[in-house]
Amino acid sequence: MRVGIFTDAYVPQIGGVSTVSQLIKNELNRRGHTAYVITTTDKAAVEEENVIRYPSIPFVSEKRIGLNISPELNREIKGLHLDLVHTQTEYTMGKVGKDLAEEQGIPYIHTFHTLYDIWMRGQLGENFFSESVITMMNWLLKQHLRGSKAIIAPSQKTADFLESYDLDIPVHILPSGIAVQSFQEARANQARQAEIRRELGIPSEAFVAIYVGRISEEKSIDLVLGYLAPLVREQKDLYFVAVGSGPRLEDYREQVESWGLGQQIQFIGQVPVDHVKNFYAIGDIFACASQSETQGLTYIEAMAAGLPLLVRPDPCLEGVLEVGKNGLGFTNREEFVAGLSQLKSQEGLRREMSAAAQKKSKEFSVESFMDKLLAIYESVMP
Repeated sequence: MRVGIFTDAYVPQIGGVSTVSQLIKNELNRRGHTAYVITTTDKAAVEEENVIRYPSIPFVSEKRIGLNISPELNREIKGLHLDLVHTQTEYTMGKVGKDLAEEQGIPYIHTFHTLYDIWMRGQLGENFFSESVITMMNWLLKQHLRGSKAIIAPSQKTADFLESYDLDIPVHILPSGIAVQSFQEARANQARQAEIRRELGIPSEAFVAIYVGRISEEKSIDLVLGYLAPLVREQKDLYFVAVGSGPRLEDYREQVESWGLGQQIQFIGQVPVDHVKNFYAIGDIFACASQSETQGLTYIEAMAAGLPLLVRPDPCLEGVLEVGKNGLGFTNREEFVAGLSQLKSQEGLRREMSAAAQKKSKEFSVESFMDKLLAIYESVMP
C-alpha cells in the first residue's frame, strides 16, 4: 500500500500531531508499505527520507500554514501513485491531500486532532472576532470531512464533538500509539537522567514535576505556575521543568524570573524530538492543567516513562487517568497542593503509581495502534 500522510505539524515540532505522523510513516515503511509525509517547511528541520515539504509561513501559536504555490511539488506528489491519502489537518496541507485524492480518484481518511473552539479562544480570547473565526474554521472542517471514507477520533471526547456535524461517515475511535519501550528504556537510564539534572542545575534528590508540550495559552500553564509558585518558595527541593516551544515561552520565562524562581521553575524550550523521552525520565510526576487536548498523547508518554499524573480531569483522559491508581486529579488550588504533597511525601505510593502508569501505557503501544490503523485503511480501499 502506498500512503500519503498530509500534515501541517511535523517534527521537529513537539506535539501529538507531529509525533503520530512520523510514527505512522516509519511503521508503515517498516511493515513493508510505502509511506510519505507531505508537510510544511521548518527552519529547524533536517532532511528525512520520504518527507516532502511545501513552502510555509508562520501562523498563530507557532503553527505554520503551507503554501500551495509550487507546480513542481504538485507534480511530485501526483507522481507518488498513492493508494490512500491520510490527512492529519483540515486546512492547508490537508486540502492539498484532499484535492489530490479527489483528482486521482483514491480514498482519503482524516484524523480529527484539534478542538478549534477551545484552541481559538485560547489564542484570541472570547470575543466576537474569535467566535467568527471559530464559525469559519468549523465550516471549513465540515467541508473537508465531506467525501472522506472514514474519520479517526483519538478519543470519545472528539467523537462526541463530531456528532454535531451530522455526517454519514464512519467514525473510528483510535487513540494514537507511542513507542512505549523507548520511554521505559529512558526511565531505566539513570546515568543519562543524572547528566540532564546536572546540566539543568537540579540536585539529584530534588522532586521534579514535568510538563511536555506546546507553551501556549490553551494549555493553562499559568494555572500550574500560580499553584506552584508559593510551594516552590517554601520548598527548595521542588522543581518544575517545562519542555517545548510556543508563543508564551518568553512570557513565562520572564514571569518566573520576575518572581526570582527561574532556577526552580525552568522553561527549557524545544529539544530534539528523539531526546524528549529523556526529559520525561528526569521527572517524578507529570503535571498539566490543560483541557484543550483531544487525546493527551503527552500524558501517555509520561506514563510510559513511569510518571504518575497530576492533572485536571478531562473527557479525553477517560481510559487513561485512573485516579488513585496511576495518578491524581485536581480541579482547584487546594486539590493540586494536596495531590502534589501526597505524591512528593509518599515515596511508596509514588512507586506504586509509577508501576501502574507504565502498565497502563502498554495499552497504547505502537503495535496495537498500527494493527487497528491498517484495518481502517483496508476497510476503505476499493
